[in-house]
Amino acid sequence: MSETPRLPDNHLEKAKGLALQHRRASKCKTCYDRGFQGSDEHNMLVLCPKCVDSKAVLEDWRQYVRDTPELVELYGDYFEEEEEDGKDDG
Repeated sequence: MSETPRLPDNHLEKAKGLALQHRRASKCKTCYDRGFQGSDEHNMLVLCPKCVDSKAVLEDWRQYVRDTPELVELYGDYFEEEEEDGKDDG
């Protein structure tokens, strides 16, 4: 598999907003109430494992990628595989 492309900076704010939106706790010492711990080398958020519903964030992020042509070009093939595996043939 090829290397993951770097997330453009202008989409990082949307990712931060999704992390905040899906927090399960109002106070968290792990992420200092941000919903994320930082970003990785690909400019992707590292979600807080203690207070964020990561499945909900991933679901919303996938929809955001599908709705954003620039991100479909960069990451569309990462989500296509998982969707095809989940489809029922019968």
